[in-house]
Amino acid sequence: MRLRVVHDASGRIVAAAKVSDAGDDTLTPTPLAGPRHTASELEVPEEMAGEELDIICTRMRVDVQNNRLMPVDESS
Repeated sequence: MRLRVVHDASGRIVAAAKVSDAGDDTLTPTPLAGPRHTASELEVPEEMAGEELDIICTRMRVDVQNNRLMPVDESS
């Protein structure tokens, strides 16, 4: 599953939407980046692929250096 995410400089996800599969004509929302935010299209890791969008957004963050989703560090 791919997501379009908007995140801040620290990688915290502030908005997200699922990316439609090729050939899928379903209209889906597309979050747009505002000031001090970045939009990225990223693959959801296998272990989170079955989770709902709200769970993914609260338990994952964007690794801004490697442009990928990774688990939120529980200690921070």
